[in-house]
Amino acid sequence: MTVSPRKQLGPYELLGLLGAGGMGDVYRARDTRLQRDVAVKVLPPRLSSDPARLDRFEREARSASALNHPNIVTIYEIGRSDSTSFIVMELVDGKTLRDLLHAGPLSLRKLLSTAGQLADGLAKAHAAGIVHRDLKPENVMVTSDGLVKILDFGLAKLTHPGSDRGESEEVRTIAGETEPGVVMGTVGYMSPEQATGQPVDFRSDQFSFGSILYEMVTGKRAFERATTPETLAAIIREEPEPLPVLNPRAPSYLGWIVERCLAKEPHDRYAATEDLARELETLREHVTDLSTEIRLPFEPPRRRRRWGAIALATALLAFIAGVFWIGQRVGQSRNTPPRFRQLTFRGDGISTARFAPDGQTVVYAAQSEGKPPELLTARLDSPETRSLGLPAADILSISTSGEMALLLAPRLSSPFRAPHSDVSVDPSRLRGTLAEASLAGGPPRELLEDVYSAEWGPDGKSLAVVRYVEGKNRIEFPQGRLLNEVSAPTYPRISISPSGDRVAFAAFRNLYVTEPGGGVRDLHERAMEIAWHRATNEIWFNSVASGTTELFGIVPGRPKRLLTTLPGDFVLHDISTDGRVLLGRLSESSEILGDFPGEVRPRNLSHLDRSMAVDLSPGGDTLLLSEIGQSSRSVYLRQTDGSPPKRIGEGLARALSADGKFVIAVSDPPNPQIFVIPTGPGQPRQIETPGVHPGGRMGFFPDGRRIWFMAQEHSGDRRAWVQDLRGGKPRAITPPSVGGVLLSGDGRFLSGRAADGDWHLYSTETTETHKIVGLLPDEEPVQWTADGKFIYVRGADALGPGELATNTRVYRLDPWTGRRELWKEIQPLNPSGGGGIGTILFSADGKTCVYTHHRYSSELFLVEGLK
Repeated sequence: MTVSPRKQLGPYELLGLLGAGGMGDVYRARDTRLQRDVAVKVLPPRLSSDPARLDRFEREARSASALNHPNIVTIYEIGRSDSTSFIVMELVDGKTLRDLLHAGPLSLRKLLSTAGQLADGLAKAHAAGIVHRDLKPENVMVTSDGLVKILDFGLAKLTHPGSDRGESEEVRTIAGETEPGVVMGTVGYMSPEQATGQPVDFRSDQFSFGSILYEMVTGKRAFERATTPETLAAIIREEPEPLPVLNPRAPSYLGWIVERCLAKEPHDRYAATEDLARELETLREHVTDLSTEIRLPFEPPRRRRRWGAIALATALLAFIAGVFWIGQRVGQSRNTPPRFRQLTFRGDGISTARFAPDGQTVVYAAQSEGKPPELLTARLDSPETRSLGLPAADILSISTSGEMALLLAPRLSSPFRAPHSDVSVDPSRLRGTLAEASLAGGPPRELLEDVYSAEWGPDGKSLAVVRYVEGKNRIEFPQGRLLNEVSAPTYPRISISPSGDRVAFAAFRNLYVTEPGGGVRDLHERAMEIAWHRATNEIWFNSVASGTTELFGIVPGRPKRLLTTLPGDFVLHDISTDGRVLLGRLSESSEILGDFPGEVRPRNLSHLDRSMAVDLSPGGDTLLLSEIGQSSRSVYLRQTDGSPPKRIGEGLARALSADGKFVIAVSDPPNPQIFVIPTGPGQPRQIETPGVHPGGRMGFFPDGRRIWFMAQEHSGDRRAWVQDLRGGKPRAITPPSVGGVLLSGDGRFLSGRAADGDWHLYSTETTETHKIVGLLPDEEPVQWTADGKFIYVRGADALGPGELATNTRVYRLDPWTGRRELWKEIQPLNPSGGGGIGTILFSADGKTCVYTHHRYSSELFLVEGLK
């Protein structure tokens, strides 16, 4: 419907046509009451003439009008004049993002600013429960001073019949004028769920955002094909051309964000759009050269082309190239930012990776979709990979002669050996059998049991190992010669200096190095993975916090230096002899699922992106959970009926009191403190534990007046302690080096695994001890029954390589007689790739089961020029 300029719609005088589209014509207008210019969208007759549709549309528009955010165009009014319906909006003077993309390449600063503001606006709307459904460059305005405004927010849902039936008609979409029964939207920016007529939520907007960001970086639409059906098919089934192929100069970080947004499955995208916005903000803060222009590999349309301009551009490019060449020749390469190249693209669960002696081959352990774990090799000059045909193993080290040190069939592969969420991993699940195998071929030869880590020495013949012996982790180099011992449980990664006179290891996430004359030096650094750089003689290590990875280099006795900062979780795998670095980008998420009596499907009790089930009330109606991802590190309580969670504090949750009135939580390392937090009114209270350093499992006694917790003494021994909440010193309950501790439901015993590997019951009041009867090798207690008579046990049949081979079976065991029965069987949602069942909780009657489901994936990156 076209309205003549100068026509009056209520108090609004139309001044001129700004644009036309399927949802109506937009006019510049004057508000005669407030004397301000506004934008008036006149709705099409087919919408205005249908009272039911118009009523639904107005309700949606009013919801969108409640949004108050600088990056969302404000809706002032929804009105009618005679038979004409219209919407009055904020007038934005600027250009659409489509116009900006046609004008030429964006600087990296402008690209990140635009994308970040767009994500911020989306996050605000999504938090309010409003989804755009037609996000595209034409619906994004950018003012002359760079302010981004999203148009038509929330107005696409109710512009067609049947929109209340789950958007089933959204398969047929066009841009421009819309026919009856055709949903607003643009084919090239739709999500797969839109294209297949499925219900959509905020994650559909994330997919559209990813398509826009892809186009901003490459100058090419992600899914453009010759016809609409072909484009829809591409959205549903095909992956866009990788960003590095179309624009090698684009930062790798952008590719990672685009890849996650364009995931075909909604659950593989961001759990909250706020996380997406935060990643872009982190990227913008840490990219060093924000003024660098991303050269798009397309020629923007020009009205005329002048040969003089071409000549000038050619001369300028030649001059720049010459300056760059001279700069390289005079040694300016130290100022060149490092170059990142992605080596794998399948979202495999890559656990370990090492350079081969030739420096051009990488060996890595991975689990691909639908395949068992395997060792693969890849050449840096080829995208092809091949399997070594060996049993499931982690690759620990490769000698100068091509001999591989392997860890055969570890129960939980690195870097998933000690995931952030699983504080109670049985250390036996982190160990395996050390074996030796040649890159040239042949079966592995087993060398040593109960090994965590190993590395070949500079001579290529001797091995440094970390292995478990009688409750201690022994660092040996060469194998059999003791350098140091640390208390279990821990996972010490090991690396040898180029001269072979020092060994660095990370234990309890702290970095240590042995001295040539004996002794160990604590470098007082938090380290996840380590590798010794041969050229600089530094120990390189990574530290992860709040969704950001920092990579450092340190020479013992000197201050560390920051090498680079990366958004996301990265693992340092290896450093080649010439200084190239292998990094793994880890994508880790978790969700909480609950099985309730009478319900066929699990109930999703997750909150944000890394939800971790911690404790369940006796009645099964209240869940204690932690959020530990990029979006948060907080303690929440949630009713299992699906009510919104309530945030009650920061840190990591540990236990809920039997009466539901208090929660135990711990602050973050390196100096964790125990807090008791009231679930109702009141303030958190720190619990002093003089003489010991708490960390690991802990909980309330049934009386609510005492707590038990795992802690380390000054001597380094770890054991379980009891602390009266009224004060005093903690009292030791178990012997040293007891792990996997759980309190019985009646508070009489703690179950735990002793240094000799056997499981025992330790009295909480006396020195009485009993061996648990009936536990099979590799089985793990997960919870006591409320009456203290039985233990729920995770079966050994659930612990295949990477915990992905079978369902998780839980048995109810009588620890005194060994009698058992199969109580519960839990099937991972993705049993053939990157995931597994973590914490398992039962209600007092054992009928309600809540558990954490982990999802992992990792990609390899080659980094050059990092100095």
